Amino acid sequence: MPARLFRSVFQAYSRQLSSNPWRTQIVSTGMLWAAGDALAQRVEGQPFDVRRNLRTACYGGAFIGPVGHAWYIGLDRAAAALLRPGTLAFVGGKVVADTAIFGPVHVAGYFTHMTLCEGGTLDDVRTKLRRDFWPTFSAELAVWPVVQAVNFKLVPVQFQLMVVNVFTILDSCFMSWARANDGWFPRLFPGLAAQLGVQPHLAAASSGAASSKAS
Repeated sequence: MPARLFRSVFQAYSRQLSSNPWRTQIVSTGMLWAAGDALAQRVEGQPFDVRRNLRTACYGGAFIGPVGHAWYIGLDRAAAALLRPGTLAFVGGKVVADTAIFGPVHVAGYFTHMTLCEGGTLDDVRTKLRRDFWPTFSAELAVWPVVQAVNFKLVPVQFQLMVVNVFTILDSCFMSWARANDGWFPRLFPGLAAQLGVQPHLAAASSGAASSKAS
């Protein structure tokens, strides 16, 4: 029964992707990013924030859906013009380009979008990026190159964003959590953060100082 349901859903998705590729990518990506944020909020144990969830869905649908669709098609065409499709160099070249170009744009774009939508300023965006961009992007590097290597090798290009979108449930969960938890890296890994020169979030430091004074 689950296999039959999965087959039916995939066939419906394939038909929609064939007839309305842009709309299908926008809607499906937005829904999966919303699911990831809902999972992140559940992990955090906070009351469900509908506005945050809608902002996250908006980022997935308005940016990742159309830009990702265009990116994977364009990347495949560019790689095919330079390298023989299916070879190790072809797949490796696509992984390197995806990691070096789309990865940083995705992380920076998400933090910028969420900060501005929540009423932050450009200074707030710069502060967020300076504090959490590299730790977040580094964490992404632990997962996405492996996923994309398999994706680019085995999956037809028209379905590659779908594969990314499935993994996006976990990725958007992590991104939502990282966005909502400023300075998460030095709090979780204080020793490593000190070695790398990553400063703790000022609010957290101030809170700790206040607690020390109170005691």
